[in-house]
Amino acid sequence: MNIALENCNNIDSANLEIADKKLNIKFAPNGTGKSTIAKAITLHAEGKELLDLLPFKLKKSNPESKIPSVTSSNEIGKVMCFNEDYVRQFTFQSDELVSNSFDIFIRTDSYIAVEQEIQSVVQDINNLFEGNEELEIFTANLKELSSAFKLTKTGLSQSSTGMKGLSQGNKLKHIPKGLEAYEPFISSPTSVSWIDWQTKGLDEFSVIAECCPFCSADTVETKEQIKKVSQEYDKNIIKNLMKIIEIIDKLGDYFTEDAKKKLDTITSLPNGLEAEHVAFLKTVKTQIDLLISRLEQLKALKGFDFKDGELVKDKLVTYKIDLSFLSELSSDTTNSEVNSINASIDEVVAKARFLQGKIKQQRSGMQKIIEKHQSDINNFLSYAGYRYEVKICGEDDNSQLKLRHVDHDEFVVGGEQHLSFGERNAFAIVLFMYECLAKNPHLIVLDDPISSFDKNKKYAIMEMLFRRKAVNCLKGKTILMLTHDVEPIIDTVKAVSKQFENQVSASYLRFRSGEIEEQNIRKDDIKTFSQICGDFLATGADSVFKLIYLRRFYEIIDDRADAYQVLSNLFHLREQVYAIDTREDGFPKMDSGKLDRGISEVAVKIPEFNYDEILARLKDTTALKELYETCSNGYEKLQMFRFFEINIDNSVLQKFINETYHIENEYICQLDPTQFDLIPEYVTLACDKCLETA
Repeated sequence: MNIALENCNNIDSANLEIADKKLNIKFAPNGTGKSTIAKAITLHAEGKELLDLLPFKLKKSNPESKIPSVTSSNEIGKVMCFNEDYVRQFTFQSDELVSNSFDIFIRTDSYIAVEQEIQSVVQDINNLFEGNEELEIFTANLKELSSAFKLTKTGLSQSSTGMKGLSQGNKLKHIPKGLEAYEPFISSPTSVSWIDWQTKGLDEFSVIAECCPFCSADTVETKEQIKKVSQEYDKNIIKNLMKIIEIIDKLGDYFTEDAKKKLDTITSLPNGLEAEHVAFLKTVKTQIDLLISRLEQLKALKGFDFKDGELVKDKLVTYKIDLSFLSELSSDTTNSEVNSINASIDEVVAKARFLQGKIKQQRSGMQKIIEKHQSDINNFLSYAGYRYEVKICGEDDNSQLKLRHVDHDEFVVGGEQHLSFGERNAFAIVLFMYECLAKNPHLIVLDDPISSFDKNKKYAIMEMLFRRKAVNCLKGKTILMLTHDVEPIIDTVKAVSKQFENQVSASYLRFRSGEIEEQNIRKDDIKTFSQICGDFLATGADSVFKLIYLRRFYEIIDDRADAYQVLSNLFHLREQVYAIDTREDGFPKMDSGKLDRGISEVAVKIPEFNYDEILARLKDTTALKELYETCSNGYEKLQMFRFFEINIDNSVLQKFINETYHIENEYICQLDPTQFDLIPEYVTLACDKCLETA
């Protein structure tokens, strides 16, 4: 797959080749735009705009109306990206490492397959509720009536809406004396609105004049009667009363005739509830709650409702509903619904043996997964030197990934408080891997995932991510890994390439003038400096460049004998050759015998070598500048630049030029600087600018 970026932050254009089902490592120095690449691809895959990536230079002047864009030769599906934002938003829970442990670690494809087989059996029960509008309405009405009353230790809560609605009796039916004239309004379906209107009229407008605010008739004689409406009627109580009556009416046939009569009596009382009424309402509330609980339980029935070791047949029988214990709801209509439900349960009971086997398979597979993941993560933590262990605890789908320190028996509470920045990063990338396995994205992007770790931890993470069976790691996935660390490439492409089964495609991203050029890195491109030096000395390059490589070769093998001393004097532009290593009496001249041996040794490797001629060239600024212009890569430019002995104000840049690429022996192997120009562009540009004004 080819992905092209244009006008994204500092990148004017970039073309990346991503091999399918391989680990694609893209190595580039900081400042190249690796994070921009990761963000642009992720946003593109999500279908989001890229305007936030518009380069600053185009925000001020953009005559061609350029915009950030990403195009790909193949459609990019779901992308998951590991970067600083992922680590930052990665929340360690107070009592577990991650909130969705079950989905990440246990709910694999094989688990889902068994889960679906189990669900297909219990679906006969679930199907009773799907699309059954009558049963859904019945359940909804039961819930609404139940929610109007709240149980307490002594009975029903007086503050519940149902008790408030019934507290004053039914004044819609039993109109208080003196308010008979208002009967049409009080008994109407809009009585609540009328009571509200009547009360507002009295409270807000009666102080203005002694007349009706609606018809302006004299209200002096009827004012007390009008006031009595607000004294006898509270719109909220009436509203609650009407709602209870409405729900009971809707439930109608689901109550027995005796229960309906009692409820009609209770909702028609003239003066509120007595103790026996409250006791009956409590009975109805309790029975409704029991029936709702059973219906909800059946509607959501799944494999985990059957506990490990439990006999499925015996468990299923307990799900059947017995209305003989719900006497107030034991009507013909309710019995008809319940009989259908119980018949479906009987059909599942007939398949109990098959269901029992699948549940056992599910639990067994789940336990193996738990043991495998625990072992893998704990082995990684041990190899990487982290003194922590994890354990997947909890029952069934409530499983949680918990953490403990090896020196403490109890689980860690509040992981953020105990884990260092590096430890959080390590846990985050391992959990990211498991999340990728669970969600199976089309492309996985790793933005500098391991550069901050030491060598041991880097390799432990790489092994965890890519060296186990494909079902347990990211091996065989399409992965884009962006890094400024060349060590993973040296490991996976050369040093231990067989261990990674040649599943790695590596390249170097060279950034020049806003454009990124991709250069493939093969096994043969990774060399020791001895190889690099030998190859370079065999070329027809200028003698000065050959001497630069040869001196570095002596430094790396720690050979500070005669040949090295000759080159050291030469590069310090000394006409008189000193014995640099003997400093007791200042800088004595180099013994003539040693000088001859040193020159001869250099001449063996570079036959055209002549100390005086090379020294004269290095002291000739014009000739030196001409030679500088012929440099084929940044490494040579830096070494040549040092001959000019220019004092640079920028101390950071000065240190980079003098030291960073002066002796580079961190790795046994490295990329050949003649083939891979690894010096950041801003450094060589700074050198060029200094020489322009020198």
